[in-house]
Amino acid sequence: MSLDAWPSHSATARRPLISRTMPTLAGTNTPARLIRVGTVLVVGCLLTAVVSLAGGVSRQSATDEGAGRVAALTVDAAEVYSSLADADAMATSGYVAGAQEPPTVRLRYGTDIAQASDRLVKAAGELSLDDPGRAQLATVFRELPTYTSLIETARFYNRQGLPLGQSYLGSASGLMRETILPAVEQLRRQQIAELATAYGKGGAIPFAVLLIGAATLAGLIGTARRERHRTNRVLNPGLVASAGLLVVALLWWVVVTAVADSRLSAASRHGEAASALDGTRAAVLQARSNESLVLVARSGGTASDAGFTAQLTRVLGPNDTGGLLATASSAAGPTGAPAIDQVRDQARRWQQAHRQLRELDDGGRYTDAVTSLIGTGPVGSRVFFQRLDVALGNALTAQRVGLVEESGAARGALTGIALGPTVLALAAAAAAAAGLASRIREYR
Repeated sequence: MSLDAWPSHSATARRPLISRTMPTLAGTNTPARLIRVGTVLVVGCLLTAVVSLAGGVSRQSATDEGAGRVAALTVDAAEVYSSLADADAMATSGYVAGAQEPPTVRLRYGTDIAQASDRLVKAAGELSLDDPGRAQLATVFRELPTYTSLIETARFYNRQGLPLGQSYLGSASGLMRETILPAVEQLRRQQIAELATAYGKGGAIPFAVLLIGAATLAGLIGTARRERHRTNRVLNPGLVASAGLLVVALLWWVVVTAVADSRLSAASRHGEAASALDGTRAAVLQARSNESLVLVARSGGTASDAGFTAQLTRVLGPNDTGGLLATASSAAGPTGAPAIDQVRDQARRWQQAHRQLRELDDGGRYTDAVTSLIGTGPVGSRVFFQRLDVALGNALTAQRVGLVEESGAARGALTGIALGPTVLALAAAAAAAAGLASRIREYR
C-alpha cells in the first residue's frame, strides 16, 4: 500500500490557512474586493505623501537657496563690478587734475578698492569648490594687484610732471576694462542664471502631487459612492474623512503654488530691473573713465570719444528711447518706472554736459575742459555725473529692496509645504484603511 495516498501532517495543517487566505486575496467576494480596493487607495495616499514631501523639500530648498546665497552672490558680483569701475573712473579723473590729486577723489578710489576686495573675499567663501565662478574670481584676485600697482606708478610719474604716467594709466585702465571687469560680469551673469533657475523651481506647478493626489481622490470618491449605493447606507465615515483630508492637502498645494509663483515672478521682475540698472551703472562709470582718458591724452578727437558714445548708447538706446533703461523700466513696472525715468533724464543732462566739455577741449580750452570734468561748477560734467550716480543708486536700491521683499514673501508662503500636506496625506491613508476595515469586519 502506498504511503502517498494519505496526506501528510504538514499538508493538513496548511489547508485551513490556504482556504482562509486565498479567497481574501484573490477571491471575488466582497471582502476580497474591499481589501484590494483599500490597498490601492492606501498606497495612493502614501504615494501622495511621499511626492508631497519630496516636492515640498525641493521647493523650499530652491527658494531658500535663491533668496539667500545666490541672491547675495548676485549682489556681491554687481557691487564688485560697480566698485572697480568707479575706482577706475576716480583714478583717471584724479590723474587729469595733475600733480595735486583731489583728496576726495583719492579717498573714493581707495574706498572702492577696499570694498571690492571685501566683497571678493565674501563671494569666494560663498562659492562651492566646484562652482565655475571660481575661475572668474581667480582672474580678479590675480589681476587686481597688478592694476593697483600700475595706478600707483602712473600717479608717481604724474606727480613728477612726467608724461610717462599716461602710458601706465592707459595700461591700468585697459586691464580693468578688458580683463577684470569682464571676469566679474561673467560671474554676475552666472549667478543671475542660477537665481532664475532657483525661482523657477520654487514656483513650478507640482504635477506629480496633483496628478497622484487627484487620482487617489477620485478613487476614494468612487469607492464611497459605490458602497453607499450597494448597501443603501450613509457614506462611509472613514472614506469621507480620507477624501476631505486629501482635498485639503491638494488645495494647500494649489494655493501655496499660486502665491509663491506670483511672488517669485515679482521678485524676478525686480531682479531683471536691478540687473539692467547694474549694467547701466557699469556703462556710466566706464563712460566717465573714457571721458577722463580722452583729456589725459589731450586728443580731442571724436574717435577717442567713441567709448563714451558707445556706453551712453547702451544706456539710452540708439534713438534715446531704448537701451538698458528701457529694459529696466519695463521690468520695474508702473511703481518703479518714475525713478528710472529720473535716471534717463539725468543721463541726458550729463550727455549734454559732456558735449560741452568736448567742445571746450576741441576748441583749445583744455583748462576749462578739465574744470568741467573735476570742478564743482553748476554746469560742469562732474556735477551732472554725480546727479546721475545718485539717481541710479536710488533706483537700484528700490529694485533690490523689492527683490528681497518678494522673495521673502515667497519663502513665507512655502512655509510648511513640505510637512503639512504630507501629514494630511498620511492621515488620509489611515482614515481610508479604517473606513474599509470597518466594512470588511461586517462580513465576519
